[in-house]
Amino acid sequence: MAEMIRGGREMFFAWFGKRRRTGVQKAAAETRQVDVPGLGLVSVARTVNCIGDGCPKPQLLTLKALNLVDEGDAVELISDNATAVETIPAMMLAAYGSHLATVRDDGYWKVYVRKGV
Repeated sequence: MAEMIRGGREMFFAWFGKRRRTGVQKAAAETRQVDVPGLGLVSVARTVNCIGDGCPKPQLLTLKALNLVDEGDAVELISDNATAVETIPAMMLAAYGSHLATVRDDGYWKVYVRKGV
């Protein structure tokens, strides 16, 4: 049986590794302006932080964030998983949304998607 470690309010399995905060987060001031190369300023309504997460968590959390925003709003996905990043443009076609851009940063990618076409 796996060893569980309890610390404060958090509980995690020892074989998962260290704690990390992932999931759907509101942008700091509801919406924020991000300068995306090739697009200019994009208003981001939600940020999905999936650093350290494998498939399909980034895709599922991106879909969850898209369900939380209004039509036409943008969502920013931050991920260090190349496979997850590659599947987002095709997923957006199936989710009736649009892939705006994928930007490579130092050790991770930022993917910008918009709800609606």
